[in-house]
Amino acid sequence: MVGIAQQAGVRSVGLGCGIVMLGFAFTLGGLIAPAPASPPGQLAASPSGDQGVSAPSGTATTSVVNGRPTSISEWPWQVALLEGERSRPRANPRARFFCGGSLIAPDLVLTAAHCVAPQNRRQVRRIEVVSGRTFINRESTGAVSAVKRAILPVDSQGRRRFREPGGVPRWDVALLELRAPLASATIRISGPNESEASKPGRPVFSTGWGVTAPRNRKTSNRLRAASQVMLPNRLCRSTTGRFYQGLTMNCLGGPGANSSTCFGDSGGPLVAAVGGEFRLVGLTSNGDPYCRPELPSVDARISEGPLRRWIRTKALAVSGTDVVGHGGSIAPAPQWCRVPNLRNLTLPRARRLLGSRGCRLGRTHPHYFSGLRRGRISFSRILAGWYAPPNARISVWVAR
Repeated sequence: MVGIAQQAGVRSVGLGCGIVMLGFAFTLGGLIAPAPASPPGQLAASPSGDQGVSAPSGTATTSVVNGRPTSISEWPWQVALLEGERSRPRANPRARFFCGGSLIAPDLVLTAAHCVAPQNRRQVRRIEVVSGRTFINRESTGAVSAVKRAILPVDSQGRRRFREPGGVPRWDVALLELRAPLASATIRISGPNESEASKPGRPVFSTGWGVTAPRNRKTSNRLRAASQVMLPNRLCRSTTGRFYQGLTMNCLGGPGANSSTCFGDSGGPLVAAVGGEFRLVGLTSNGDPYCRPELPSVDARISEGPLRRWIRTKALAVSGTDVVGHGGSIAPAPQWCRVPNLRNLTLPRARRLLGSRGCRLGRTHPHYFSGLRRGRISFSRILAGWYAPPNARISVWVAR
């Protein structure tokens, strides 16, 4: 059989979105070094953050790309999806790994639809779900359960709602019913009265074993955690265009725009601290095919709207478990620098504007053939509208 990761293994940015990203890459000029084409055998993901944030159970370390490792004890609901040994009998677990997921009931995993949608029933039943394991290849740890079936949303005509117009997945959620329950801790989705957990400016975390550097095309053997921040929908619309749908998608990125999740992190949890614990607010869906942290990422919005309703209904039917939380207290969002639009400003004006927003002017770089008057800023490293840490230095390119 063709490997599951190979069948689903393209980062979810297709022609329409790809054109937008390509145009942006040309705009950035020398800022971003060319990256290889989407690695085969891995799944889509989205950008992550740059600053570790204190978590209730310990200190979360940073990022999947350009970051540090963490332990499954910090994120016990995280699971890995592997191709079964029957499919690839000579491959180790790391080679068979292709997606992440979250344990929302002992016998139920939430993951991305694009991780399992291309698979037939027999292939789905061969998927192995691994829990309680920090290192994918450490087979003496954790527990493994086979998958009984995959459940994807359908419309009133019985047709799957999952679509990928322009390469951007819609209704990118799926439930995996397990043959045997897992003993790891479960996590609940943020509820109707916990909506502040997913508002712009809210610190959030992504975890996974995905690729740590797109050039080497290798997933991580050890679990990694990424601190991120929720961003305004309009920021993702500016890069993803009409394919972005705020009703079912989250916009996010690393606070310093210098780290990113990558291939293999798809389906993994996006969580926020609520009432001394974590709640699911999204799952890793898609992003820039080169995993460039300067571009925002798109996750499936499961903390409200139609995706949460569907997940709750199906989970009650399958497991008899209400997987939606309620009543958790949410701390005030931290102060950020909202990066302003600096294009066509002089350096003195940009310095004053950044100061009024709580940022500082960073390094300046020459930009030739920009089409602007000499001394005017052509673009900044961090996009306008991004939530950057206070006193962050914003590098700019200046027309020469």
